[in-house]
Amino acid sequence: MCSHPLEYLLLENGFINCEHAESFNPAGNTYQLDSKRGQGYYWIYNYNQLFSILIHDFYFYEDFCIDLTLPELLTVTYYESISGTELDSKENKLQQGRIRCYWGTEGKYRAFINKHVPVRTIGIEYTPEFCNQFLKQKYGSQSDGLYSILTGMEDTFSFPELIVLLRQIAAYRGSSLASALFYEGKIYEAIALIIERELSGASRRQPSITIKDREQIQKVSSYIESHYSLPLSLEQLSKISYMSTTKLKQLFRLVHHCTITEYIQKSRIRQAEQLLAQTELSIHEIARSVGYQSAGRLSELFKRYACLTPTEYRQRLSGYSLSDAKHWTDVTQ
Repeated sequence: MCSHPLEYLLLENGFINCEHAESFNPAGNTYQLDSKRGQGYYWIYNYNQLFSILIHDFYFYEDFCIDLTLPELLTVTYYESISGTELDSKENKLQQGRIRCYWGTEGKYRAFINKHVPVRTIGIEYTPEFCNQFLKQKYGSQSDGLYSILTGMEDTFSFPELIVLLRQIAAYRGSSLASALFYEGKIYEAIALIIERELSGASRRQPSITIKDREQIQKVSSYIESHYSLPLSLEQLSKISYMSTTKLKQLFRLVHHCTITEYIQKSRIRQAEQLLAQTELSIHEIARSVGYQSAGRLSELFKRYACLTPTEYRQRLSGYSLSDAKHWTDVTQ
């Protein structure tokens, strides 16, 4: 197993190569964050310069700025928990629950990671050798179509089949040989899921949105971000957008890959995460401050989007422990 191209960046930014942590497969390389900077681990499994599997599970004590040159890799990543901003991206918020698929072309990448919020992600990286050589050897001329489909996948908040697969990858424990066989099977399965999704959706994709309509949708989403704690009705947002309620709902989903209600809920949960991390407010007080009348409703939605209750989330921040990998395995059993 070869070293990963970003290994030197980990070592330069406070991560230390450690022998093994119980919550990760010993077949990969584990890096522990310096306790002066934060807590947690970064795990990498790199297979013969063809693909890598990466798991982030840590948080910083202080806001952290990433500034690096991305290697040329096709990356599929699920953000289970994160809070921050990509500084050179139109979709600039790093949002929990999002699946991103993008092709790094050795360009600059800058991002701002908020302190005290766990960075928990599971990702697969496919190298150019895998895409350009290995797939061509295996599938011949058909590989060109596979490549265009994989690089054309849009970010999404709704891909439960792929989330289950990624969590199965994170939960797996096995010998070096067994891990190689298991992970290789899963990275092909991930490609199959993406291709099936993209091809099945191609025939029913809606037409592109006009620049004017996109600007109006952005005006609505900005309004939600600024007024998330208030009651927001569809009729009110429709007036802001100068659209009918039907058109607004359709175009909003097309732009943000979620409903307006889900967008409001996610905005409130992101703010609740910040308050849990940075204040000593009670759960009930936080619920009221983000727009919910009861702590129970906040807990229900927080569990849905963050996979933890607010109390569990705060406990992780105050006594962060990665010895238990249960949160990766819940949906695989």
